[in-house]
Amino acid sequence: MVGTMTGDLAWIGEHWYSGAIVKDGMRADISLTAVRGVDPVDFVVRLGADRRMAERPPLFKDFDRRGVDWGDSVAMFGRSGEWAYVLEMERSTWHLIFLDRLGQDTLVGQGEELVCLDRFLHEAPWVFYGDAAGEMSSIEPGDSLLETAIPREDRLGAFAALDAAMRRAGAVRATFPGCEDPEDEDEELARRLFGAVGEHLGLSLPRREIEQGLLPAVLLPSPF
Repeated sequence: MVGTMTGDLAWIGEHWYSGAIVKDGMRADISLTAVRGVDPVDFVVRLGADRRMAERPPLFKDFDRRGVDWGDSVAMFGRSGEWAYVLEMERSTWHLIFLDRLGQDTLVGQGEELVCLDRFLHEAPWVFYGDAAGEMSSIEPGDSLLETAIPREDRLGAFAALDAAMRRAGAVRATFPGCEDPEDEDEELARRLFGAVGEHLGLSLPRREIEQGLLPAVLLPSPF
């Protein structure tokens, strides 16, 4: 399992809406799901991966993706410090399972912290955060984690801390400085959002390995 992390997450946001294509790996439309305190193999198995394949995975660049059924996902996965993470193109399998089986506790265990930044290509991008006390919130990029229709109890103060980090980074529209070209604003907001989440939560991913497909890969079946 690749364990050396170099670089923050802001570069993912820079390319979130660009449609940039790389030959062997990922650059644009990346969806990131990460959970703290879980083994990466155990996490992808929760998402539907075959354990035997996940324990001896090929590199993403070597995975034969031509025969993968529509709706299934070929994901890169690995570890960043305390976090297990999964990277997918266009949409997050975790998000789809969560929406399809709301209320089940098979995805996130007791005491586990989770963050998901889902490109959700055919609908609105989605940001989800769940703290170790089981409190959960979802927003769109640029929104505040605290200013939601359903107020957060936030017993651990985790939502307030992450929201403050997002505000300092200008990743909330109330603190976003804007762009000279309004057409660049969505991408700049995404860049600031990924940067703030990565820095605050201690998530750092290896850009070169991701762009070149040098991380382990696994098939995640569609939950539908």
